[in-house]
Amino acid sequence: MPAPVTDPPELHGAARVRQLWTLWRAEQTDPEPFYTVLAREAVADLDRRVGPLAGQRIADLGCGPGFYTRAFAAAGADVVPVDNSEDELRLAGEAPAGYVLADAGDLPFEDASFDGVFCSNLLEHTPNTPAVLREISRVLKPRGWGYISWTNWYSPWGGHDMSPYHYLGPERGPKAYVRRHGQPRKNPYGDGLWAVHVGPTIALVQADPALIVERVEPRYWPRLRFIVSVPGLREVATWNCVIRVRKRA
Repeated sequence: MPAPVTDPPELHGAARVRQLWTLWRAEQTDPEPFYTVLAREAVADLDRRVGPLAGQRIADLGCGPGFYTRAFAAAGADVVPVDNSEDELRLAGEAPAGYVLADAGDLPFEDASFDGVFCSNLLEHTPNTPAVLREISRVLKPRGWGYISWTNWYSPWGGHDMSPYHYLGPERGPKAYVRRHGQPRKNPYGDGLWAVHVGPTIALVQADPALIVERVEPRYWPRLRFIVSVPGLREVATWNCVIRVRKRA
């Protein structure tokens, strides 16, 4: 019989950074271990900050095959997985149970219908970031929480498969990549990938009168959160930005 599949161990400090780096390097061919670790960390963190999550109704926007959905459900949440792609939902086999096929910028839910909205690595894959942010604000209940994370464009992985050509800019970079390598394996620019920057996105969220920005931080090294307060540096060194919000009462 094949050996049972086990989750990667829970590590801390430098060992955690090494683990994430190792798993991330294999993410394209074997995504589950990397996202299992991220999901475990995110759900444990949210359970401490905005929990208990048990009994909360949570929308998992851009859920893909449901790595985060599974972790939220294990924590006792009533989680609604949402994605606009059947292919992404079935990337790891069966689609997450109870999934909703919908655009995150036009959600089929009533106002103030969720205790929390989890939006991980979605903004760079939508052409309309403001619409997604408006929908997060709309569907949150008063005092509800939002977790908004994305890979910012000028981070080392901002161009995804096209990295590091993206440092030539969102117009020249993709063209240079295609000339040399052909179309990327996934998420060509303008059809699955768009440039989303840290400063303008923070400003968009802050401009929503219904939302309170509680914290902005680099996802993989949150203790270095001072990075996000330094224009220029934050666009490169953040790598993956997290904005934590609350809906005003």
